[in-house]
Amino acid sequence: MNRITIRVWAGIILITIIGSTMGVGLAFSEEPYKDPQTPPPNPMNVTADALILRPVGLIMIPVMGLVYCISYPFAKMAGNEQETYQSVLGDTIDFTFRRPMGRGEPFD
Repeated sequence: MNRITIRVWAGIILITIIGSTMGVGLAFSEEPYKDPQTPPPNPMNVTADALILRPVGLIMIPVMGLVYCISYPFAKMAGNEQETYQSVLGDTIDFTFRRPMGRGEPFD
């Protein structure tokens, strides 16, 4: 077999692997069922979210990480480090990465 044939077969195998894993990922994703009757978000909300809120969220993640590091010893002594993590850093990560574009808390 020459090199071109080996590359073609390698490409076919790679595409097959990627296609099969993507299908499994979509089948088992944790994305909740979306009602088809839900209207699409307002374009201005999506624009404001993409240009203002997501970049601010990206900046706030390390800032809130620092706040969590400072508050961790006190939370550990009180026994509520999980609640502290979720309220300080987890909610910021959820706001930035897990909230649908143009929807969620500031747009409700």
